[in-house]
This record gives sequence, structure tokens and C-alpha cells, in this order.
Amino acid sequence: MKVAILTNGPGELWGWARPVIMELRKREHSVSLWLLPCPFASGAERRVASRLGVDKLEGPSSSAWTWHALGQEKTDCVLQLGGDLLFGHRIASRSRAPLICYAYGFKKGMDRAQVFTAYPTMALDINGKSKGARPIGDLVKDALSLETGTFTWDAPEDGQSLLFFPGSRPAIRQLSLSWLSAVTGYLRSFMPEVRIGTLFSPFAPESEFSSWADAGLNPIRAGAGVVMKSADYALTQPGTNTLEMMHCGLPALVAAPMDFLKVVPIGGLAGFVSGLPSIGPWLKERGIRRNLKRYNGFISWPNRLANRAILDEAIGEMTPEELALQVAGSLKDGEKLSRIRRDLLALSGEKGAASRLCDAVEEAVGADKLG
Repeated sequence: MKVAILTNGPGELWGWARPVIMELRKREHSVSLWLLPCPFASGAERRVASRLGVDKLEGPSSSAWTWHALGQEKTDCVLQLGGDLLFGHRIASRSRAPLICYAYGFKKGMDRAQVFTAYPTMALDINGKSKGARPIGDLVKDALSLETGTFTWDAPEDGQSLLFFPGSRPAIRQLSLSWLSAVTGYLRSFMPEVRIGTLFSPFAPESEFSSWADAGLNPIRAGAGVVMKSADYALTQPGTNTLEMMHCGLPALVAAPMDFLKVVPIGGLAGFVSGLPSIGPWLKERGIRRNLKRYNGFISWPNRLANRAILDEAIGEMTPEELALQVAGSLKDGEKLSRIRRDLLALSGEKGAASRLCDAVEEAVGADKLG
């Protein structure tokens, strides 16, 4: 069977497409992987995707080229894991193939696709606008299970370990370096024994490591699931990594300082308007705050899923010193950390989403096409 997988940003490629590709390859199906245009891309998607062993790799390229090329592709099934569903409908229509979509939230065009999501609360949200979404578990949990090995923190052995997450996009990492350096300076004045590590995603180049090492931020390149399970606490930005923390039971402060929100990209017309020099930044901030109201103001996935505060959160105007004080306070509260770990793991659910999604692909195509 030929399966065309469409994906876009770092989280979707590494956290969703990777475990599905591994499962399809195990079942001996042919996989073509299409990297769609994405305003949130890191610039390293093709380099990372080339390691996944697919039969065909296309993109990323312009929207016009992608639209044309998808119209020439022939496949038995289309599996969209991120990006605009217009592209999925394009190749599905030309191939007369079923379109299956996995997403955490509603997208236009879902009414003409089979839709799967991770959790019942996500399905309820999607089904409020387009019926038929079914929860099958989180692909991110399956992605974490692919990572093996061990990780050992440097001395002092009696110190608590804190993980930083610099982000997968160059502009965010550049800003993170100065912020996290300042946070570390303040934190060490409160807790000299704390052990610091900065976990880099596969999308960050090795050439950046020296500047992070020089700043005392101990850059780490290892499996997220391995390193997270060895840490006591984390300081991170909103995103897929908060789901990784949930599955690993890692307490964290999820922070979105206004300095970072100003450089976060926005897609489509809203992205164009937000780039206008006068009114753009104000409109962007307003749009971000309006979007937060959908989740009762929560910015991390575990808190959204539980609809209550489990992970610590901070958004808006803040200083590195304020973040350091909040991190130190949480690290010193052992009872709180234990409670957060229990609550996160209780939300996690069972792995196996990739297998269930591939079952749906095979069912959609039909036994007659499987030979």
C-alpha cells in the first residue's frame, strides 16, 4: 500500500509523523513524506526528515509548487499530520484516495475527512464544529517510546536538576540564550547547587552548542524521553514539549514572556497584518490573548486537558529574575513536585496511537488493495 503523509512544523514531524512512519514501515507499506509550507518551521525539517527512512521525500517548497506537485502524485491513502487540509484534499481528490487527518484541534475541511485526535476533550472541541473526530491517544507518547539509552547529570550529585528548552526555531533560540543566561545567573545566587541542562531538539544545529556551553547552560543532545525522566523541574515555552513533560511526569514552569510573543510567527492573513509596523504588534498581542480564552487562559497542554492548573504558568510582562524566583520556589517544594508528577502521569494515557492510526489507514483503503 502507498501512503502519502503530509506534515509541516517540528512538533508535527518529530512527534507525530515519526512514530507513524516507523509503524507503516514495520507493516511494509510504502511511505511518501511531504513537508508542507509552514510559518512555524525551523528550517531543518528536510534534514531531520531524511533520517526517517521514507521511500520518497518532498519539500518544503512554495505553496504553488506544493499544490502543483500534489496534483501529480498517486497514492492509496492520504494521512495529514499538520498543515492546511487544502493540500490533503488536493492529493486525495486527484488520487481518489481516502483522507485521514490527525489533529489536536479543529481545522477547516475536516467535514470531508476521517478525523482522529489524542484525547476525548480534544474530540469534544473538534466535534463542536465538525462531527466524527475520534480519540485514539497521543502520538507524542509513541514518539517518546522510540527513544532509548541513559542520561547522567554532572556533579554535584546532591543538587536538583533543571532542564531548559530553547525552542526549535532559530529566532526563539537566539532570544532564549540571553534570557536563560540571565535566569541561570539569578538562580545560582539562590541555589548554588542546582544542576542546569539545556535540551536541544533535533532541529537545532551543533554549531550553536558552543555559545550555550560558554554561557554555562550545558547543551544536551539526547532523547527527550530519556533526559526528562531524569530531571526534577523544567523551564519551557508553550508547545508540544509540554505534552512530552506530561508523559514523562516532569514538573515545569511554562513561560511566555512578552518579548517572546513578539517574535512568534502567525500564519495566513493574521501573520501579514501582525507584521505591519504601527498597529501590527498590538493586533498580534490582542490575537494571542483572545486565543488563550479558548482554554480558560491556560498555555500548556496538560493544563488545557485537565482544565485546571497542574504545571506552573506565566505569561506577559516578566523579568528573568522573576522567573528564577518562581523556579527556585518550586524546586524547594518537594511535596508540590511529587503532586505535579502524579497528576501529569494520570493524564498521560496509554501508548499505541500510531498503531491505531495505521489500523484506520488499512481499514480505509480496504483489504482488496493490500494484496
